[in-house]
Amino acid sequence: MFRAARRALPIFRNHQESTMAFANGSERRTAYVAETAFGVTPATPSFKLLRITGGSLRSSKGTVVSDEIQADRNIRDELMVSKDVTGSYDFELSGDTFDDFIAASLRGAWATNVLKNGVLRPSFTVEETLNFGGTSSFSRFRGVAVNSMSLSLPSRQKVTGSFALMGAEEALDSVIVTGATYAAAATTQPATASANVGTLSVGGTTTPFRVKSLSLEIGNELRIRDAVGTLTSAEFGAGRCNVTGTVECYFEGNDQYQAVLDHGAGAISFTVGVEANKKYTFLIPKARFLDGARNPGGNTDDAMLSIPFRGVFDPTTQASIQITRLVA
Repeated sequence: MFRAARRALPIFRNHQESTMAFANGSERRTAYVAETAFGVTPATPSFKLLRITGGSLRSSKGTVVSDEIQADRNIRDELMVSKDVTGSYDFELSGDTFDDFIAASLRGAWATNVLKNGVLRPSFTVEETLNFGGTSSFSRFRGVAVNSMSLSLPSRQKVTGSFALMGAEEALDSVIVTGATYAAAATTQPATASANVGTLSVGGTTTPFRVKSLSLEIGNELRIRDAVGTLTSAEFGAGRCNVTGTVECYFEGNDQYQAVLDHGAGAISFTVGVEANKKYTFLIPKARFLDGARNPGGNTDDAMLSIPFRGVFDPTTQASIQITRLVA
């Protein structure tokens, strides 16, 4: 008998296998510093670390395809016409953590620990760092502004939110900015809607509202300002301050739904936080009740009332929304 000779199979190895390092999302760092001029990172910046649960920023390019007619049917080129920064960061609400971004969301400034919606134009440089295990990749996003902030308070869940952001430009680097420092983030405990919301009230009716969930969004209607001669936007334009949300509550009285039918209004307020003197009180002093609906439900459901609302100008507070920090 003849035996077939055994041939050794070739072994293919990636020659970079032993030297290449991968970055882990769990190890990334996000930091920010306020800008004094739009799109300009301060010299020797004092960055603050930002606590997030997800999200990121990214460059967003706009392109157009050449329409030249060629006998060989090939496309001549695809041309870049714009370069912007978009994205968002998700978070769990905790005290003494997001004050800068909350103020930017309202385009206002804290005054004796009270914040109202205003007409300021804050911007940040945001830095995202990925670790390759010895070397790092730094993405710096300049001219970052908060387009909107959302907050969600569902029963028996964490209080969560998100900052939707717009930026001017991204730059890559492999080292920190010369002289940069990084301040640690606060270590306060995230809040839950069941244990850490002290007082939640919805005015405008005789029967109190028993709230199952509440959502809130503050939008700034930011817009890009494009111009000939540049790929990036100048300082963003801003529209009106839009304060909107929805209250989901148990249907317990006709006067609750009548307030919706009458296009009524009432103050909505809630205090949230874990540690004393690090809580927030949110106040929409004049919330107009919009196109709400009764939800009778089925055999195993509670009858519910869903009330979308809009915060409108209140002459007493001179604002559509007011936030107080460091509440006991």
